[in-house]
Amino acid sequence: MIEKTPLISIIINTHNDVEYIEEAIDSALNQTYQNFEIILYDNASEKKVFDVAQKYKDKLIYRRSESFLTLGAARNAAIAESKGEFITFLDADDIFLPQKLEMQFPLFSDPEVGLVYSNTFHLIKNNDSWVDEELHEQPMPDGNIFSNLLKGNFIPFNTAVIKRAVLENDKSKWFNESFDFCTDYDLFLRISYKYKVKYISEPLGKWRIHGSNYTFTKPHLISAERYLMMPRILDYEPELFDKYKKEMNCFVAEIFLDMSRYFIHIGQRHRAIACVLNALMNDLSSKNFRVLMHYLFSGIKNKI
Repeated sequence: MIEKTPLISIIINTHNDVEYIEEAIDSALNQTYQNFEIILYDNASEKKVFDVAQKYKDKLIYRRSESFLTLGAARNAAIAESKGEFITFLDADDIFLPQKLEMQFPLFSDPEVGLVYSNTFHLIKNNDSWVDEELHEQPMPDGNIFSNLLKGNFIPFNTAVIKRAVLENDKSKWFNESFDFCTDYDLFLRISYKYKVKYISEPLGKWRIHGSNYTFTKPHLISAERYLMMPRILDYEPELFDKYKKEMNCFVAEIFLDMSRYFIHIGQRHRAIACVLNALMNDLSSKNFRVLMHYLFSGIKNKI
């Protein structure tokens, strides 16, 4: 049985992200659940991040790496500095809503639950203001969600709370230190394979969408890391492809689709078509067929 108000570690990783970081820190400090610590982990930034940290020096723990780390390694270094029984992550350009931790923590009363997540708002720039849009309009999976998660990562990183014991039981379930883009997806798959995951439909955070989000700027590298996730997934059990054949085929197909979008973006139509054909070999869905028809019968003037 967990204590009534255990310590929750809020981890903020940053590398020269100062435009929104004070708003992020303030949103963590304004939680209605008050037993928390904030770890601000500075990944070899310029002095300006240190200057921001000094404004909050009595309210957070500041740590800095002298050399630049991959995102996976930086997240692990921050976890190593934390002491909470539960861990949650807040990227330096995102926001927690005030009741996030208070609403999520009670769901861990079920000892089989290893992760709790929620809906979130997209924070989208509209002229000179930011507009909120809910990410998920429909109820999302909870409970045993591994097979659902193989079809794509639907867990907003800024909403996830993880039980520390899940990580401490096996360090391989920490973030992959060779990854920069799929660190969260890789971790969520590993957690969901052995633990229940619970979902709250109310948005409890804001995920800021802007031009420098990795998701939109480096799709080919995201695809490459997803491909490298497969051997790690097969570590769970050798028969995984047989046990989750449909879902694993969908997982592989989505990797090839991501790669095809990248090749279209850089004007390499033939390579894009080859990737979609590989996607169809794994998943004969109407969506994949429509993408193939689009690539076959349209030019590449309008990049996607």
